[in-house]
Amino acid sequence: MAERKSEPIAAPAKPVVTEKPKAQESVDPVMPAALERPKPEVTPVRAPAAPAPVVQPIPSSSAAALDRVNAYFNSIDQLTAYFVQTSTNGPRAEGTLAIKRPGQLHFAYAPPSTLEVVSDGRSVAVRDKKLGTNDVYSIRQTPLKFLVQEQVDLAKDTKIRDVQVGSDGMVTVQFEDSATLGGTSKITLRFDARSNALKQWTVLDAQGYQTTVTLSDVNLVRRISASAGN
Repeated sequence: MAERKSEPIAAPAKPVVTEKPKAQESVDPVMPAALERPKPEVTPVRAPAAPAPVVQPIPSSSAAALDRVNAYFNSIDQLTAYFVQTSTNGPRAEGTLAIKRPGQLHFAYAPPSTLEVVSDGRSVAVRDKKLGTNDVYSIRQTPLKFLVQEQVDLAKDTKIRDVQVGSDGMVTVQFEDSATLGGTSKITLRFDARSNALKQWTVLDAQGYQTTVTLSDVNLVRRISASAGN
């Protein structure tokens, strides 16, 4: 292929001054490296650390420990948790617990269990989806009314048998409820005073059957009202 010769360019008699029309700057102007605008120094921003859990002081007496437990229940507006249940007359079971105080409670058992326990504030229904049964009891006759009643005062509502405060902040409250169906139930609560959380309860009914429920992954929404308890 023959090389094409470039034609000489004649210089104009007078310099031609061409006025650049005013136009918007290019969005991404290309500049020589020496004229590049200095880049501002960017200080990396660290995500704020998660707030450390507030550790509460350990109650100094049994009375103070009982006050702490009452205040905890009375501060609850809503609570959700994962539970594991063991009993002397049944297999191990697990599921989720949801509470909306006052009155509402729902134990949703995971398969293979077919049970469901629901409270509407007046009664508690124990349903077995497999058998198609629906046993209804007055909430006043259940040993777990302290979970859903409007105001909780264990010393007034029950008969306190013992209150122990461990060096690790674990509070154990043992009490009796004579209003439960079938006779007196003996109930033991385990409450972590340092993290201010209910951990476990055990119910020994009048027939000698014992049921223990252990909570984990507890999410709590507290009452806004100042009268909820401190």
